[in-house]
Amino acid sequence: LLITPNLRVFGFTATVSVLTGILFGLAPALRGTRPDLTPALKEGGARVVGSGSKSGGQRLGRLLVVAQVAMSLLLLIGAGLFVRSLTNLENENIGFDRNNLLLFGVAPTQAGYQGDRLARFYEELRRRIGAIPGVRSASLSRHTFISGGVSISGASIQGFTPKPGEANGDGSVSLHVNCVGPEFFETFGIPLVLGRTIGVRDTPATPKVAVVNRAFARKYLEGASPLGRQFGFGDQKASSDIAIVGVVGDVRYGQLRDTPPPTVYVPYSQHLDQLDAMNFEVRTAGDPKNWIGAVRQTLKGLDRNLPMFDVKTQIEQINQATFQERLFARLSSFFGLLALVLACVGLYGIMSYAVTRRTNEIGIRMALGAKRRNILAMVMRETLVMVALGVALGIPAALAATRVISTMLYGLKPTDPLTITVSASVMIAVAALAGYLPARRATKVDPMVALRYE
Repeated sequence: LLITPNLRVFGFTATVSVLTGILFGLAPALRGTRPDLTPALKEGGARVVGSGSKSGGQRLGRLLVVAQVAMSLLLLIGAGLFVRSLTNLENENIGFDRNNLLLFGVAPTQAGYQGDRLARFYEELRRRIGAIPGVRSASLSRHTFISGGVSISGASIQGFTPKPGEANGDGSVSLHVNCVGPEFFETFGIPLVLGRTIGVRDTPATPKVAVVNRAFARKYLEGASPLGRQFGFGDQKASSDIAIVGVVGDVRYGQLRDTPPPTVYVPYSQHLDQLDAMNFEVRTAGDPKNWIGAVRQTLKGLDRNLPMFDVKTQIEQINQATFQERLFARLSSFFGLLALVLACVGLYGIMSYAVTRRTNEIGIRMALGAKRRNILAMVMRETLVMVALGVALGIPAALAATRVISTMLYGLKPTDPLTITVSASVMIAVAALAGYLPARRATKVDPMVALRYE
């Protein structure tokens, strides 16, 4: 997904911003053109103190602050859900060690390599890369994990009868198939459960073998020992000439959200007629990017006309697979924090204005014996009432709105209580701080100065 600046989007955003500013500035501007002079003159001569009355403008300001708090809480909860979904995906057990893995592709068939010559080239390149200082192991495969592509083939499994609706039209079942080289599972760190893995002894001259994952064993073998069980690619009439020699752990193929599918791994050397380009996987002792130059030189030493393509680390490939989740998490976090700041600015402004208008009242209260903590509590009470109303409106709105993004979440529900509680707590804490600043200023009012205040 390629995102580039778009003039239409910028123009639309600028137009909406200007119209919003004009709309919200129009009401006070119109009210200022029609002043009622008599009350204004009376207010200038004497100020009614202790009434706590609020003008229409103050009430409107408080309503806007409550709305800002509610909308900010909605955005904060949405941001929390996206961030936690991304965290759940990143912490998901993908079945192998993603660290210190370098991936790249080679296509020797485009240079005329075929058959046994192709097999010798792949094995020699794997051996030379494995001999580079700092390289712990190297292997190759038709497909890599996590958005690295898949091959799905029909197969008939000895002793397994498909249930109605489970088989293809020819009676076979669909399996994920990956052609791999020696040390493939060791390079990725995929655990071996039973039997053995694929090694250099599996050649075109030896009987065909395969390694299956746990999902395959659970679904098609129903608890029976998979070792020695045979299967074949094609319909039920095809020969079952491939023997299962090992079982390994489950690994995610397409997306991190996908459950591991039933998968068979076969030696690439026994299926050369199905191969084109191959992907190499290199396990290094440190940052795999530091070995790109050495690997490239090794490839040139074997064939100068063959380039490496799609060079990346395994972590980079996983990051590409979670691009959408990262984008939503970052954007929602940015707009959530922006809304939080705006709500706090509005709250601070309305409370500062209220404190200024009530300076005379505060002075009288303090002259009559009110303590500073009483003044602080009085102002903070007004602040927390507005915040509480905003939170009370924001939580139901969030519960209704987050249902829309339920399919985009992973590992949690839109009504996740932890996310809602933390978001509401952050909103209350930051808003209380914004209200505390003018409240603290109110406690420092000098009663003698306040009594003369106009």
